[in-house]
Amino acid sequence: MIRALALFAGLALAPVAGAQERPWTPLPSPVSATCPGGLCQPEALEGFFTALDGSGPVRVVQFGDSHTAGGDITTSLSWRLQGRFEGREIGISARGVVGATLSGLAAREPLLEPGEAAPDLIIVAYGVNEGFDDALQPQVYEALLWGQVARLRAAAPGASLLILGAPEAMRGDGGGTCADDPERRWNVPAMLAVVRDVQHRVAADMGVAFWDWRGRMGGDCSAHALTLGDTPLMRGDHVHFTQAGGDWIGSLLFADLMAAHDQRGGR
Repeated sequence: MIRALALFAGLALAPVAGAQERPWTPLPSPVSATCPGGLCQPEALEGFFTALDGSGPVRVVQFGDSHTAGGDITTSLSWRLQGRFEGREIGISARGVVGATLSGLAAREPLLEPGEAAPDLIIVAYGVNEGFDDALQPQVYEALLWGQVARLRAAAPGASLLILGAPEAMRGDGGGTCADDPERRWNVPAMLAVVRDVQHRVAADMGVAFWDWRGRMGGDCSAHALTLGDTPLMRGDHVHFTQAGGDWIGSLLFADLMAAHDQRGGR
């Protein structure tokens, strides 16, 4: 499978083959330190913001894994956008598949449905399942992400692109360090940070907006902390959000998008 991904990436990436040759180096943690307001490269969303300020319908498509398939996050974002821009037709299509990785997007042909209206914003929300793959090859993943961003741009030239950095998630096989986990059961897969840093790097290099999902959750140990309390925001698996948690994440994303929208003079 890895060989197949590498072959696909090489074929798709002739113009940017140099991206595959750069060694992976970690970014500062949490990534939010480099993303003011949780959002990096907000200028890449100008097309989407302009559409919001206009009078026509606004279309958003989100590709992703179970976080997208569940629908709570996209529903939260959708109704908040509609509340802010009252009377506007704003549609969000959530195209998520449980267990999906970015390779699922690579296998999707065509990327957009035949005859559908061109989107104003495409959100790419993968990374958790890759992060749980201890055999993931960072350079192969980086090349694959470069290729998929290029494909999306070709499929929807007028759309803004936003990569959601992989959220914090944990596995329960011991070795944890969280203070509120006395049994030290929950730990973060090492490759999850690699995935997130590659996403951040590619977004910066290609001029794509990047949202620091992990940082906005609370950073270290947030996937455990959010399972606690009377109204948990994450399920006991430390990977998936509750309905309340999905609504909360959607509200954070909305707030950061609107802060960027308003800062550049939108109304």
